[in-house]
Amino acid sequence: MKIFRHAAKLVITGLLALPLVATFAWPSLDSVEQRALAAAPSVPHSWSDARAWPAAAEAWVNDHFGWRSQMVAFNARLYHDLFGRFPTNQMMMGREGRIFLAAHNDRGRGEPYTALVACGWKFRREPEIVQQINGFIATFKAQGIAARLLIVPSGPVVYSEQMQPWQAERCRPDAVPLRRILASPALAPEARELVYFPLSEMRAMRDRVEFFPKTFFHWNASGAAAVAGLAEQRFWGRGANTTPIPLVQRMSPSDVGWLFPGIQHDSMTDDPNFGGTTISPCRGADCFPEAKTAMEKLGDVGRFLNSAPGLGPRLVVLADSFGNAGAPMFSRYHREVVYVSTNNMARLDPAEMAQLRKLLFVPGSGDEVLFLYHDATVLSDRIEYDLKNLSIQQQK
Repeated sequence: MKIFRHAAKLVITGLLALPLVATFAWPSLDSVEQRALAAAPSVPHSWSDARAWPAAAEAWVNDHFGWRSQMVAFNARLYHDLFGRFPTNQMMMGREGRIFLAAHNDRGRGEPYTALVACGWKFRREPEIVQQINGFIATFKAQGIAARLLIVPSGPVVYSEQMQPWQAERCRPDAVPLRRILASPALAPEARELVYFPLSEMRAMRDRVEFFPKTFFHWNASGAAAVAGLAEQRFWGRGANTTPIPLVQRMSPSDVGWLFPGIQHDSMTDDPNFGGTTISPCRGADCFPEAKTAMEKLGDVGRFLNSAPGLGPRLVVLADSFGNAGAPMFSRYHREVVYVSTNNMARLDPAEMAQLRKLLFVPGSGDEVLFLYHDATVLSDRIEYDLKNLSIQQQK
């Protein structure tokens, strides 16, 4: 029969048609990808709209065909398990099971190794960063705000010995640019006192403190607690007599899964356990009824109150993604810690920004202010960017 002569063609066509059937039979609004998917094209109302419609329709089909999420996850898992690699250049496998963030670019399509700027890879902008740090210190001093800058070394510079040989060529501890920046004659003397980059201290403590779980590119509570203690002693000379925050260990899925659906690496992590302590933790916009609208847009915010006697004043922490684990660990030293992630600050309108500034910065109050960033963030102009979003004119 003729139908059997075309059986292979029919089977292949049927298999290829399955995603199309699934698109309409089982539509899904969920996405496992960390990006905005293409929107469905609207009905064209002009000749130019009609000309652009096919490209828009193709983008929508590519992003929304049936079982796309499952296929994206399966492709990532296949690539990882078969070749021992990640699907994009955003992550790389080191030695002894350690994983390193290698690039911050959009879905790993840009230049590789951009996250290794912390190691000095292709970084030639020390004078600009020196100027930004000098401006940061001068700006807050002029406003009567006691601001400090804590720059947290990231995984590649802390655990460079666990890189593969070809990776280590791009990440040498003696080439870390922030060391050169903080030793630069152009850096204001006051900045040397108000900026802390504890790379030597963290590397010396690696045998007893797991600053970064092996499969995470963010740090965890034990690493953050150690650095918080160092920073408190360095900036304010306090911390020796405060009660440590208990930590609870648990096995957690790596933050790599956020980048690559389908790939999961578990690591032992530490989380603070505030039960039985004098600390009352609160996370989310409801912690700030006086600025709830702004805090809802910022998303990653928190407030930690400590009723123990003899503590330091209110501490305001503004941070990148390292603040989520870092800020709570300062609550053992202060009667109150206010934490705000600046990652989404550009979403605020002028009225909300004014509301936020009123909450955060109170000249003459005795509050202490800490900006907490990881090293690659600082080397990517985060200081200048955040001061601009805060509507603070940086002093030159």
